[in-house]
Amino acid sequence: IKDDYGPESKGFVENSYLAGLTPSEFFFHAMGGREGLIDTAVKTAETGYIQRRLIKAMESVMVNYDGTVRNSLAQMVQLRYGEDGLDGMWVENQNMPTMKPNNAVFERDFRMDLTDNKFLRKNYSEDVVREIQESEDGISLVESEWSQLEEDRRLLRKIFPRGDAKIVLPCNLQRLIWNAQKIFKVDLRQPVNLSPLHVISGVRELSKKLIIVSGNDEISKQAQYNATLLMNILLRSTLCTKKLCTTAKLNTEAFDWLLGEIETRFQQAIAQPGEMVGALAAQSLGEPATQMTLNTFHYAGVSAKNVTLGVPRLKEIINVSKQLKTPSLTVFLTGAAAKDPEKAKDVLCKLEHTTLKKVTCNTAIYYDPDPKNTVITEDEEWVSIFYEMPDHDLSRTSPWLLRIELDRKRMVDKKLTMEMIADRIHNGFGNDVHTIYTDDNAEKLVFRLRIAGEDKGADTQEEQVDKMEDDVFLRCIEANMLSDLTLQGIPAISKVYMNQPNTDDKKRIIITPEGGFKSVADWILETDGTALLRVLSERQIDPIRTTSNDICEIFEVLGIEAVRKAIEREMHNVISFDGSYVNYRHLALLCDVMTAKGHLMAITRHGINR
Repeated sequence: IKDDYGPESKGFVENSYLAGLTPSEFFFHAMGGREGLIDTAVKTAETGYIQRRLIKAMESVMVNYDGTVRNSLAQMVQLRYGEDGLDGMWVENQNMPTMKPNNAVFERDFRMDLTDNKFLRKNYSEDVVREIQESEDGISLVESEWSQLEEDRRLLRKIFPRGDAKIVLPCNLQRLIWNAQKIFKVDLRQPVNLSPLHVISGVRELSKKLIIVSGNDEISKQAQYNATLLMNILLRSTLCTKKLCTTAKLNTEAFDWLLGEIETRFQQAIAQPGEMVGALAAQSLGEPATQMTLNTFHYAGVSAKNVTLGVPRLKEIINVSKQLKTPSLTVFLTGAAAKDPEKAKDVLCKLEHTTLKKVTCNTAIYYDPDPKNTVITEDEEWVSIFYEMPDHDLSRTSPWLLRIELDRKRMVDKKLTMEMIADRIHNGFGNDVHTIYTDDNAEKLVFRLRIAGEDKGADTQEEQVDKMEDDVFLRCIEANMLSDLTLQGIPAISKVYMNQPNTDDKKRIIITPEGGFKSVADWILETDGTALLRVLSERQIDPIRTTSNDICEIFEVLGIEAVRKAIEREMHNVISFDGSYVNYRHLALLCDVMTAKGHLMAITRHGINR
């Protein structure tokens, strides 16, 4: 049915097979089923070709004997596989215990106090207590452990500002501790004979043995520190003295076994030279791609933005397409604009492209020979007032009049004034067009434009041959003004949506004075069309978080490192949208292969062969 937007016209099938479908339902049902079949057939071809290209691009990438990741031409792709030199097979999700808790809980659970005798006698056996009291540097050792833990926590929160403590690391410590308790038959009710001093020295010795980058020069040392940073933080926080004596309750031999086990497991997890990590990464990305839906209809008709997802978006990213289907910016605001919707609306108006067409309700061309006594009755009053102080020579203006009436509601919505529009018209046409207009609170907002003609001399007859008639010329001006005159905003950005995010990934995460995490929903703008450079230079937008989904544009504006991160984030969004997960090392390898040469290498026959 024409102009019917009800569910039955849009293809909603209400009846069951048992009750029987109506003819239109039957047809729609057949349409939907057919679409599903075709979709599946097309999708296998698309993803199959994507996977083949991924494999061809990365087939020669492998871990070398010096630990670097290189391709068959010995071009370096990564300095250490996955930035930590570990094999994806041996790592699993682990929880960082010091990330989430606030300061009070953190101190309660992790700070050891050797001056508290009651606590010592409750948790340690007599000879350990005696050893602690006799040692001279015991207190300073435990204090240094605590300051190290505080530093670790600060670092963690800098690396993961959102506070997501899910991190993949080798040697599942919780399980190893549990195994140790089972093997050595630990009694959780007895005080332990494991000295805290032994724990601190043991953990320090262990962390010296976990080597990813050997070498004693400054760069190697820094690289080693970076590669093992998270592992060391995990070790220090899980095996701190307070935790071991209160919850794990390991005895000395169990603890020594645990340290040895961690070391063996860690050595085992180091990526072996000769591992063909390129093909592995390509397969790990190709496999979830085969399970993606080709076209996502999940967002149909919501006021939120429709962005390309699934296979088409994956294709856009790895082809490094110049023309995206839905180019879009996510604009984060700062200052008052983030909190106050009115201020955010101001920024929105600055970005959104507005033409005269968007605020006009009607236009007309009249033959109105005497400017002072107009033929349009509703304009008589203000026109006569306007011409009481004439500032132009009226004898030269054309008898034809273009009258534009504007829509007040839209003007207010776009925060425009008549002055601004008149200025724009003047900038566009200069003195060729003579303009008068009502003020902003007249009952009708009207512009009257006339062509400012030349002197009506004797030589005008010859010139008139090649010129248009005034009314025709006025029509051209009208068409030009309505479509091409930019009133405000950025021409590339056709629409801007303003919303407050309800998922955590777009919220701003702050750390409260108590040391907990808190997410704040600020206003954000999402646009149709991109113009990153112009938007970044606007006021009241956050230049750090504002980003585009057009990879080529990010490369032009922010450079190759930013693009690497952008590809990684975009790929992650596509993959995680339908609930799949790919380990970071595979994604990172693809991003590095695409950006290692300093320009964007598309994964196509053109990009790979350049």
